[in-house]
Amino acid sequence: MLRILLADDEPLVLIGLQGMLEWEKLGYTVCGTARNGRIAQELIEREQPDIVIADVKMPVMDGLELARACHEKGPLPVFIMLTSSEDFSYARRAIEAGVVDYLVKMELTPQSLCDALARAAEQVQKEKALHDTPPRMPSRTEMEAGLRTLQDRFLIRLYTGLIPDEEHLRQEMKGLELQLDGCLAAACCEILPAKAGMTSEQLLKLNLACCQMLETTLHNYLSVHATGTDVLHFNVLFALPEEPAGGLKALLEPLLKKASQIVYNYFSARLLWAVGRPVQDPLSLSRRCRELDTIRVLLSEAEPILFAVDLESDATASKLQTVAQVKAYIREHLSEKLTLADVAAVFNFSPGYLSQLFGRYGGGFVEYITEVRVAAAKEMLEKGDKKIYEIAEELGFESSFYFSKVFKKSTGLSPREYQQK
Repeated sequence: MLRILLADDEPLVLIGLQGMLEWEKLGYTVCGTARNGRIAQELIEREQPDIVIADVKMPVMDGLELARACHEKGPLPVFIMLTSSEDFSYARRAIEAGVVDYLVKMELTPQSLCDALARAAEQVQKEKALHDTPPRMPSRTEMEAGLRTLQDRFLIRLYTGLIPDEEHLRQEMKGLELQLDGCLAAACCEILPAKAGMTSEQLLKLNLACCQMLETTLHNYLSVHATGTDVLHFNVLFALPEEPAGGLKALLEPLLKKASQIVYNYFSARLLWAVGRPVQDPLSLSRRCRELDTIRVLLSEAEPILFAVDLESDATASKLQTVAQVKAYIREHLSEKLTLADVAAVFNFSPGYLSQLFGRYGGGFVEYITEVRVAAAKEMLEKGDKKIYEIAEELGFESSFYFSKVFKKSTGLSPREYQQK
């Protein structure tokens, strides 16, 4: 795949060029963009592109000077020059600078750009064959991307228990420039996209964007490494020099809430977090990740962050599983009248036992139903395709008046105010 560098002092031109073609399908990859000739020259030395598409007139160093400077060092990269003028003198000077094509911006079309790239690509192949060019050394950007990919693969093997022993662990961490000392905790995160029916490519982009946003947001507080496991899930490794005095939950919970809100603001996607117990030994992370399976089923938009540290025993885990099943039943029957006695009868519990169970592990029976209904109401109000009384009926409220009262108590806004906001 041939590498392309774009250089133009007009941001809209750079954006237009990047969106004009489906570069990857045509066998090209855009390895960088520059706003002036000097930056372009530095990028050419670092990224080693095969083809440069540059504007004739740029600040600091114009396109012709750039082409001439590169041409003095060797035949590559091949240059395609853009200009706003049809002045023949520019074309003549471009030819003298070793430029293979000269395009007028006002006449530029996807087809004319494709034709110019094809001619430039042919010239690249000729030059490589003529000079028997040895394999190109990877650029710094490619090296960084490759290292990150290897780190992700290593962490997935670590999470799944595929690192055999301490010796292999230390050897691989050294080669991958990973420091896994101190207090470590792994979390599993599920992405809830705003839109249904997204393609796998769109989901992959969303996953990568969420991982990058989380790392950027949390980097100021602690060491974070997010690794995609599939298009709707990723694992996050948190690393601290030592376990916080107030416990990991006290530190992480507000940070995860903040990061989740930022992700929602940017991508309209909600995140559900299951956070494992801290360890000192990296090889113990696989056991902690298996523990997360117990609490992942409890996650919901009403309860988006849960910590494994809250699991005190196997009996506790069993009760949490039961609460998760009851919660799932509630979410599936929101339009029905959900009294404590009716739901308890479905699961063959006494109302008193279910109330006690929910009070200890579910945040309260009535409180949970209210949270879920309000969360569902928010989604419906945001879509805007139903009237308020229709939403109240669909979510099992006695009346639209009662729905408005409950909604305002929970959010501080009436349904209409929330929708308008």
